[in-house]
Amino acid sequence: MVKTEKIKNIIKSGNLEGLNKYNSNTICNSCIEILEEEINNFSYDKDIDYLDTLIKILPIYGKKNQKELNEKFKKIHQQVKTFLVQKPGNIDKTNHNYKFLKNLINNIELIQISMLYDYVDKYDGPHYQIIDYIIFDLKKTSIFKDALQRFPYLVNYFDRNNKKIIVSVIDKYIEEVINYNKETGRDEILYYDEIINYILTSPKFIFDIIDKQTILKKIKQSLKEIKKDKKMKTFFLNILLEKVIDEEEEKSIEYYEYKYDIPSSFNIAIKTEVKKIINNYTIDKDRSIIDDYILSFDGEDAKEIDDALSVKILDNNHVQLGVHIADPMAVIDKDSIIFDEAAKRTTSIYLSDKTYPLFPEELMEKLISLNEGNYRPAISYYFEFDENGKFIKDEFIKSVIKVDRNMTYKDFNHILEKDGNDKLSETVKKLNTASNILQSYYKKDPLYEKVNRTTNNITNTNIIGRSKGERVVEATMIFTNHRVATYFYNNGLPFSYRNHVIGSEQQEELNRIEQYILNEAYNEECIKFIEILKNIYPNAEYDIVSKGHFGLDINPYGHVTAPARREDDDLNIICLDKFYFDEYTEEDIIKYNNFLSKHVKRINAKRPSIEKFSSRYENLTR
Repeated sequence: MVKTEKIKNIIKSGNLEGLNKYNSNTICNSCIEILEEEINNFSYDKDIDYLDTLIKILPIYGKKNQKELNEKFKKIHQQVKTFLVQKPGNIDKTNHNYKFLKNLINNIELIQISMLYDYVDKYDGPHYQIIDYIIFDLKKTSIFKDALQRFPYLVNYFDRNNKKIIVSVIDKYIEEVINYNKETGRDEILYYDEIINYILTSPKFIFDIIDKQTILKKIKQSLKEIKKDKKMKTFFLNILLEKVIDEEEEKSIEYYEYKYDIPSSFNIAIKTEVKKIINNYTIDKDRSIIDDYILSFDGEDAKEIDDALSVKILDNNHVQLGVHIADPMAVIDKDSIIFDEAAKRTTSIYLSDKTYPLFPEELMEKLISLNEGNYRPAISYYFEFDENGKFIKDEFIKSVIKVDRNMTYKDFNHILEKDGNDKLSETVKKLNTASNILQSYYKKDPLYEKVNRTTNNITNTNIIGRSKGERVVEATMIFTNHRVATYFYNNGLPFSYRNHVIGSEQQEELNRIEQYILNEAYNEECIKFIEILKNIYPNAEYDIVSKGHFGLDINPYGHVTAPARREDDDLNIICLDKFYFDEYTEEDIIKYNNFLSKHVKRINAKRPSIEKFSSRYENLTR
């Protein structure tokens, strides 16, 4: 108790260096005792201002006991709310301690959020509040949304500059609109647009009339000062104007296409180029003609077929697996307007009743898609395994292939169950055996599978089913991606890697909630932890530096197996063409690294816009 009094006096004095003589556990326990005592003996005429300092330092010294600390905060939070609701009749809202208690609730909520997402060290008390950190530095709308659901009054908080959050966010939005250019893009504008939506639509938000008038004045002044890119800047400032005056009109699909920069069609220049290519294209004579028995397996609604498989037993009884991937870059020049358009799109987008393709559909249908019975340019990846499933070697070939049959996953499963002995049945059996071998070379993190195995499959590249047919295709694609990435990684050559990185702090948090996530019981507790998981489990991203793929427990990893649907796969095929099939210089390495960096940055930045557009589209057409 003596120590507690001494710590209390140190905090009151403001000379916090005096705390250095005590260990963290002692300071934490003493602070909790002090806080509980002051709240239990609270009165409206007592000086308790020093508790503001105590609240700020408590989570720093209580990092090892965050669970216990959070429970204490919940109890104190409720007590303070009770004081505010049941205040004596002669105490009004101008009373110093009444306002202090309201501020105390805010600070407790901010600290609870910081502990929930392990951001205690990421802000510095009143100068750098956690909600400010989440909005302006972390920039994850999912975490802001989750924080808002748990603590709805956050929408009325003040930021580090003592401005209302809504004012600061709108100021930043306007700044991003005014500074927009084609190189920087519109991603920052769209991010702040999303945050503004969350704040303005919150039932707890109170829009101060002076703040509102100040904001409207800024918007109107900014509209007058636009000099370049007037069309786009006027569009986004008018969007903001509608939100602030609460007069937003019903939106159309065309509106969202423009807002999120999702082209709905290919222009006449590209269509003309497509016709020219179709009329003049001939397959390169240097490509090897493959006469393997080749099958493709896709979902029943597959539009582009860009992968197919073959398998055979060699004379030495080794298994040779062939993974044949369509090669759009054999048809499309990387300097053409068609590839420039693909670079803007970054991926095909598959929605419930519409597809926004990466490449023109006519070009895909007539020259690229691996349609049954047609000769198509491809990259054939061959992998050899011995009788025990040990990987022996690989070989990549610029090929011309003809798929014998286009089939579905259901076809595969049906043939496997029939146990026939014809060529088709034997091939399916061998592919199933090869799949079992491949699955031993990677290990999916169960949480990664839980997060990614969903119906939200915008690019139509996630295999969401669990049947043997789907497992075969999934295993062969993962292994192929890994082996190609390995070639570039081992040789230090330019390549776009698919990284999925989890830090040690995130890993600790994931370990803590894993038991809840993997529990199939869909109860309220489970739902709560799934929501937390969505916010702390990182997305995979592209980078020219390999950092490993945690979700697959594999390193290195990249994408080459869906070039008809993802621009990144085409970037890597371009690298294959230069650094595997051709000669190169040191200057080429520098040049291609710069080329990849530019494209990879845009692909990563574009993904959130695609997801938001897809969500808006589905809501509109539902």
